[in-house]
Amino acid sequence: MYSKLKGLMVEKRVTQLELAEILKITGSALNYKINGKSDFSVTEAKLVSSFFGKTIEEIFVIDESNNMKIGKNA
Repeated sequence: MYSKLKGLMVEKRVTQLELAEILKITGSALNYKINGKSDFSVTEAKLVSSFFGKTIEEIFVIDESNNMKIGKNA
């Protein structure tokens, strides 16, 4: 679902487990979020954008084919 995030992970050679550790969640939880089965929290989105040096908008494109969901809780 988040192709730009997946692309950045490939480009920077970051595994899902490594990113999950940064977000302090399990690899399984991150997989659910990346595949749109669960929501990224605002805090998680900020951590991802900071880690990759991109804005939230650059990573989590919001358009008709990719409806980003960010929860209120961290």
